[in-house]
Parts: sequence; structure tokens; C-alpha cells
Amino acid sequence: MPLITSAAGIAVYYETLGDPAGRPLVLLHGGGAQLIGWDERFCTMLAEAGFFVIRVDNRDIGLSQATGGPNDVEATYDLADMALDVVAVLDDLDIERAHVTGMSMGGYIAQLLAIGHPSRVASLGLMSTSLSSAPEFLVGEHSAEPVTEVPPVLDRDAYIEMFIGGQRHYQSPGFPFDEAASAELAGRYYDRAYTPTGLFRQWNALLRGPLERRDDMSRVTVPTVVIHGRGDQSLHWSAALETARVMPHAEVHIYEEMGHDIPIELWPEFVAALARTAARAERAEAGERALDA
Repeated sequence: MPLITSAAGIAVYYETLGDPAGRPLVLLHGGGAQLIGWDERFCTMLAEAGFFVIRVDNRDIGLSQATGGPNDVEATYDLADMALDVVAVLDDLDIERAHVTGMSMGGYIAQLLAIGHPSRVASLGLMSTSLSSAPEFLVGEHSAEPVTEVPPVLDRDAYIEMFIGGQRHYQSPGFPFDEAASAELAGRYYDRAYTPTGLFRQWNALLRGPLERRDDMSRVTVPTVVIHGRGDQSLHWSAALETARVMPHAEVHIYEEMGHDIPIELWPEFVAALARTAARAERAEAGERALDA
């Protein structure tokens, strides 16, 4: 699949699945997560629902460009720059407008894409994310200070052990944790692209903001579905209610059993919600064209 160069000179890697004539759907994952974190079985379900699925490696992770070396954790960019990487992918695919779904930090990038490049976004899927980094929407420890310490370089087994621990922490409390699947994904991450400083640069980019997007998002009128778990260990589920309060066309789904992950048990509901939101966008666009005529 293509490794393209954005207008800013950043190499961005992406993969597609499904019929190119389908509804284009960009999937943006969270901090440190490679595009293969979007399970291919989930993506196949989306493709069967009529989507042309576009998974993107955010810069500094996966096969996209590392913006610093092994001893460099400073971010020379912010999340708005990462949104521009998505624009470059759409341009490469000759897609004028796409449905965009983001998980966690990927949801922040999706928001900035809708704010800064509204003509490129047909609908939004906001999963386990927030419009604001205000303390009331945070769970656990969230430092506002940039990371300066270089992380250790782990061997494969140590990385897999660390990865499983992280996934276990953020797993959905209402569903069983699949340790074997977590270990398999960790091995694929490590073998595909192990960039220990990449996550830290992404985190420092996130801190560069904007950390408060509610005013800007109140002017985003595309159909939006908000998906969140009451068991989210990073972002409180009240963030989803705040999104519904702020955004005029947001549909909200809050799941008792869900944590800060994408549990397989809920995939059918997520696919249905994203397809319904895309259909809402298509009806709205058809209505606008009828009025213009």
C-alpha cells in the first residue's frame, strides 16, 4: 500500500480495504497505536456494510515517518499537523470528502480535521474521546507536562509483556480479556515497526494542543456518532454527554461494559452506528443539493 509524502514533507503510510466505489471511511487510532490496531475483521465488517475503509498510520508510529531519532522525544508538530497528514491521504486517493472515525487521540485528530478542513469531512465517529482536556473529563493520572525522558529499548518479549499489561488495564470491564490475542497483536506491532520514542513525541504533540475544542466543535454540523464506555479508564464517559451538548447533530451511545478499547462483542453495534451516521450525512447532502436546485 502507498507511502505518500504530504505537503509538509511527512511520509504517511495507509492501507485500504473494500470497494473503492463505497463510502470512504478513514480510521484514525489513538496514541502509539498502529493502523493494524483496527482489527481486519472489524474493517471487513465495515466493508461489508458498504464502506471503503482507509486505515492510516499516524506519523511517528507504524510505517509512517518517525519525526525524531531514538533519543529524541520532542514534538515539532501538533495534532493539527497530523490532521493535514489525513488530508494528504485523501488527496492521494482523489477523495473529496470522507467519513472519519477516530479513537482516543485519533478522535482529537478527527475533530481538528473537521474544524480546519470542513469540506473534507462528511460525518464523524468519535470513539472514547473528548472535545476537551479539562480535568473533569479525565480519569487517572494525566500529566500536563511534556515527556522529556527517553524510554528504554525493549526486546520483543519484554515489549509483548508491557503491551499486554497496557491492554489489560484499558480493556472493557464487562467482557473477558483475550491475552492470547493481545500477545499476537503486540508481536505484530513489534515486528512491523518498533519506535519506542514515537508514542512520546505523539503525546508531546497532543499537549501542544489545542486542548480545548468545544467552541470550535459547536460549529461542526456534520452528522456525528459518539461512542464511549462507562468503564473508560482514560476519558470519563461524561465527555460523551458534553459532546452531545456541544454538537448540534451528535448521536450518543454509552456502553456499561466498555472501557478504553474497541471490544469485539460490540463491533456489530459500532458498524451499524457508523453506517447509520453515514446515511444521515448522505440524506443531508441530498437535501442541500435539492435546495440549491
